[in-house]
Amino acid sequence: MPLYSKSIQEKFYVDDGIRICIMRKPGTHTSWDIWMPTLAPSLELLESYQNEIIDWAEYEKRFNNEVIQVSQEHIKLLADMAKNFTITILCWEKTPEQCHRRLIAQDVSRMDVRLKVVIK
Repeated sequence: MPLYSKSIQEKFYVDDGIRICIMRKPGTHTSWDIWMPTLAPSLELLESYQNEIIDWAEYEKRFNNEVIQVSQEHIKLLADMAKNFTITILCWEKTPEQCHRRLIAQDVSRMDVRLKVVIK
């Protein structure tokens, strides 16, 4: 089964499968099946990037240290789920290039190269 990533702002589709929100503060206007805030950046890190205190390269480095390295059990859970179910990880950004959902999806892909991971 595949693991997809997409913006939570995009239209809901049944083909999304299990929708997993990986935002720290998703708000009440969105919908998902599972919420995994442990896979979100800290507010400090997010605000540092949004306020242009750090660039994207520094954000990725800090996100790797802050989230990817310490949340391997949760990322493995995503990989294991994707072996049996279609899942879609959701975050706010409209495109994945500078969004942490891409970083999480790439790490899932590294855990099991046989998984189909679609980043959008």
